[in-house]
Amino acid sequence: MNWREPGSYTLPVVGAVVIHLVAVILLVSEWQRDKPVMSEPVPPHMIAKVVQEENKAAKERDLQRQREAERLRQQKLAREKAAREKAAREKAAKEKAAKEKAAKEKAAKEKAARDKAAADKAAKEKAEAEQRARQKAAEEKAAKEKAAAEKLAREKAAKEKAAKEKAAREKAAAEKAAAEKAAREQAAAEQALMEQMALEQAEAEIRRQEEAARAAEAAEKAAQMTAEYQDLIRAQVASVWNYPPNVSAELEVEVRLVMVPTGEVISATVTRSSGNDALDRSVEQAILKASPLPVPDDIRVFEKNFRRLTMKFRPENASW
Repeated sequence: MNWREPGSYTLPVVGAVVIHLVAVILLVSEWQRDKPVMSEPVPPHMIAKVVQEENKAAKERDLQRQREAERLRQQKLAREKAAREKAAREKAAKEKAAKEKAAKEKAAKEKAARDKAAADKAAKEKAEAEQRARQKAAEEKAAKEKAAAEKLAREKAAKEKAAKEKAAREKAAAEKAAAEKAAREQAAAEQALMEQMALEQAEAEIRRQEEAARAAEAAEKAAQMTAEYQDLIRAQVASVWNYPPNVSAELEVEVRLVMVPTGEVISATVTRSSGNDALDRSVEQAILKASPLPVPDDIRVFEKNFRRLTMKFRPENASW
């Protein structure tokens, strides 16, 4: 031990020995001064005894310091153990909360689907009932109008019977004019109807094309996002993948990952082995070590492509 280090007892021990030696020498000198005899040196056994006592005290202090150091080390180990146990409990609680959240989200989606199906069914039944009511009302109205028209015609025929010839000519002329007018009106109505139908068809086609374009864009965006995040996942796994030596770069492992929206990996299972058990295990370990993995924020893309994801890994993608 260096005598300059904090906690070192070397310097105090040497100082104490020197002080005791000086004290002994002074005592002996004083005693010799009182005696008319020649001075004698300090007996070696006295010096040895002083040194022995000081060494014993130093050893006792070293032993006490070692006991204190051991006590502090035990306390540090106890604190580290408590911290590890706390971290394990927090991790378990986090995983449990993630599973409960996923279950709640699934139940909510299933309930929403059931509610939507019930609402659609009720709306359809209501529309059909309204259509039947309108049809019945129209039929009743047409029957009443027909009966009134027939009654009016009979009354008119009875009144016009005396002047049949004149009425016939006038009626023929009126019917001809009415027929021509009706024909013109019918032609105009048919033309307007055809134009309206053509307009509605054109608008429907435009809407269909716009919806198709939006759907294609969304699908392309989802596919691009899926490819980007799969590359990010593969890179993150590769950064911690320590695969066994002497494996061929052509070996390939197919793994099915089950994740939650936070990217936490619930499980990683080899679905197609490379033929090398050590390589298969190293892939599973690397995936779990790299968790949480990067996943898209879009929940629809995650549910469709990332909650259960199958990927292939080769040793050439990893780093030592």
